[in-house]
Amino acid sequence: VVIGEPSTASLALDGSHYFNKCWSHAASFITSPPLRDDPETKDQLVEALKDGTLDIVGSDHCTYDLNIRAQGKENFSKIPGGVNGIEERMAIVYERGVVAGKMEMTRFVEVTSSAAAKLLNLYPRKGCIAEGSDADIVIWNPNNIRTITQKTQQQAADFNIFEGLKVTGAPEFVLCGGKIVVAEYQVNACPGSGQFIEAPTWPGICYAKIKEIDN
Repeated sequence: VVIGEPSTASLALDGSHYFNKCWSHAASFITSPPLRDDPETKDQLVEALKDGTLDIVGSDHCTYDLNIRAQGKENFSKIPGGVNGIEERMAIVYERGVVAGKMEMTRFVEVTSSAAAKLLNLYPRKGCIAEGSDADIVIWNPNNIRTITQKTQQQAADFNIFEGLKVTGAPEFVLCGGKIVVAEYQVNACPGSGQFIEAPTWPGICYAKIKEIDN
């Protein structure tokens, strides 16, 4: 059983950035797996996400400022890997999938929320709006049109790999643990408010398939 997880970056970008003559620009796109040179790869990944070949969308979110990336200026293998993606993940999937007419809204919810809860064996506590569940609730505005830029991002990074990309859709409100942590697109979360949630072993979504294969 194989679980496929494309990154946010791989759904919207290609490897042409690695050939940029500006070293800091190219270094800012170092991620694993690397972005592919073929510009059609991102479209193929969206299709695979739509038809169920791929299951969820990750972010590979781990940002570094230019001073830290410069450690690899003489040896590219020492450039720390990782790009931004958490803040942009849902908007990128919505733009590339739903807005593009390639993905139903229910599938968008699945690949960004419920499927991850099932893979981590937290469903239906998480990833489901139902009595007895305590999933975060996102009020999604499908009419919000914006251009991604480092100047207005929430994350503390000096570069955004999606700079200048126009996206449609954004979380206007978010409820977490009964508290409004995003209101009218503004983050109101307090440091230290997160909670550790233990994920039980043997997620059924995986092992049911293995049992089926074995039989």
